[in-house]
Amino acid sequence: MQYEIKIMGYENTADNVLYRIRIIDLFTLDQREIRVRYSLLLDLHNAMQEYNINYQLPQFPKKEYLKTLFGENKVIKQREQKIGEYFQQLLKCPPPNHKLLLDFLREGVDTIRQQELQKEVSSKAEILKYLKEEKILKKAQFGKTTLYSINGKKIILHKFYVIQQQSDQLFLSYMKAHLNILDYSFFTQVHSIFYIRPKANFVDSMLGQVKQPKSSKKPNIFTNLYPQYIRGEAVKIYSLEEYEGQSLNDVIKDRKTKNKPFTLDELLNIIQKILQAIIQLHKRNIFPNRILATSIIINNESVKLAGIQEPNSKYKEKQLFEGQTNNTDQGYDIVYYPPEKMSQQFSQQINGKLIDSWHFGVCILMAALLCTNKELEGIHSSYQVDKFANQVQLLYGDVIAEIIMLSLKQQSHQRADIRELYFLANQTAIIKFQSNFLNQQEKSQITYLTINSITQEQLENLEQLIQKSPILSVKINLYKQQIDQEEIDKLLQLLGNFAEVKYITMILNKTQNLNFGNFCVGLQKLRSLKRIQLDLKGINIEQEEIEQALKIFKQMDSIEKLILDCSSMEFINGLKSELKLESKLVLYFESQLI
Repeated sequence: MQYEIKIMGYENTADNVLYRIRIIDLFTLDQREIRVRYSLLLDLHNAMQEYNINYQLPQFPKKEYLKTLFGENKVIKQREQKIGEYFQQLLKCPPPNHKLLLDFLREGVDTIRQQELQKEVSSKAEILKYLKEEKILKKAQFGKTTLYSINGKKIILHKFYVIQQQSDQLFLSYMKAHLNILDYSFFTQVHSIFYIRPKANFVDSMLGQVKQPKSSKKPNIFTNLYPQYIRGEAVKIYSLEEYEGQSLNDVIKDRKTKNKPFTLDELLNIIQKILQAIIQLHKRNIFPNRILATSIIINNESVKLAGIQEPNSKYKEKQLFEGQTNNTDQGYDIVYYPPEKMSQQFSQQINGKLIDSWHFGVCILMAALLCTNKELEGIHSSYQVDKFANQVQLLYGDVIAEIIMLSLKQQSHQRADIRELYFLANQTAIIKFQSNFLNQQEKSQITYLTINSITQEQLENLEQLIQKSPILSVKINLYKQQIDQEEIDKLLQLLGNFAEVKYITMILNKTQNLNFGNFCVGLQKLRSLKRIQLDLKGINIEQEEIEQALKIFKQMDSIEKLILDCSSMEFINGLKSELKLESKLVLYFESQLI
């Protein structure tokens, strides 16, 4: 089994004891935590035993009666330990029919979180009596977002109009997007998602009938889009969400008024935090309909995504494509739609990950140039994207411009996905990270060196430079280049002879003519290396080169951290098992995660 389970403790509520279980995917290194009752785990055990009559499962811990408070805590702690031991045995020797177990490991949700999100509400006043209205943040044809406050906290109430026949499907997709999000470092916290439902009458209560959402009293807002629908077929979905800070859209407006652009560090922070949030969504197979500048919330250095899987975009999309909002500010939202969606060929399969790259690129372009959607008109032209990127390059340099260019490619197959963009952004920030955290005592001595190509002339200039710089942090970017193995060998030999290289980053993504074995021999010449970061995607590594590389890495005792982005599972498994690098090795499984 590729999963591991750890029992992280328990929560003793008024009604139940909830065990906190961390589920770790050993293949992707992804992990999540859920809270479950003892009874749910017992039901899972009994169901698995029924499906495996001739197989004896490990004994499930029996429930003992609880007496005093002291005795209660002691018994719960013992049961927590036994549940952990039970899962260890179960994962070590899973039953022949283990589909239920796999479903639990892959899809098991925090049922308590589900109850917190979904609640019965019979009137809007029932919610608003606790909230104080501050202002309307956004008002559109298919919904409204209002800012409220409660006990010093800012809360936003979303209201979305949806067609009643499609409301359940949209409600469930919105629920799914938030159900497994328990880490609020990248996402604003959604407290509840609900319909307004009429109060049950006596007959409904007796028969246990499900109450339908209340129909909207507003005149039918879908008449222009769907003439077949008549008045009264719209319903409203509500959600309550924490709002910490300002939207990126509002921050851009403020900075434009004050003529105060983002600094490079500020822009990099926004880029990395948004990319990390989208990566978290993709790992859970969640793809937002759109990521807008209004759904990115900034509070000092905190950057979070809000409004994930906004339901009303389904109708706004149709309205935009049919040209019904072109004369309004809302019509300029069309800049968020990538060219493959603009073609209206919805029968073709569209890659949600690459659509998210486009959304991200639009938001970052707005932040870099402090511009509005209207000012990005023409973004669906390669020529116009080049002009925007040139402006960004003058302000922030090559890497930010390249991130924008790669995320706004007209052809989806040429567009970089979210992980590739994150890796590129991480290269830009790594020097600052090393300077601030990895080598504080050596900060004044270290020279940071970036090499984007290798020529004989550069090698000669480099020799003069490094003789004056005894300690180096080196970044070498050979992305998609036709390389000369001898030149790389000379470079590594030069670095080994004249300098103490402590940190090295090498982007060898899709390079040609690289002999990986010889490259590792060259790395061995850098005797004081503390940290290596290698991007080896698109590199074909032969078995002989893998064996040679493993021997070399085994001898490099000075390494404190190895960050590897590689599609060769054989090489990765060799590093993990033979070299015992668990504490040093950080892996990006690009081909598996994306």
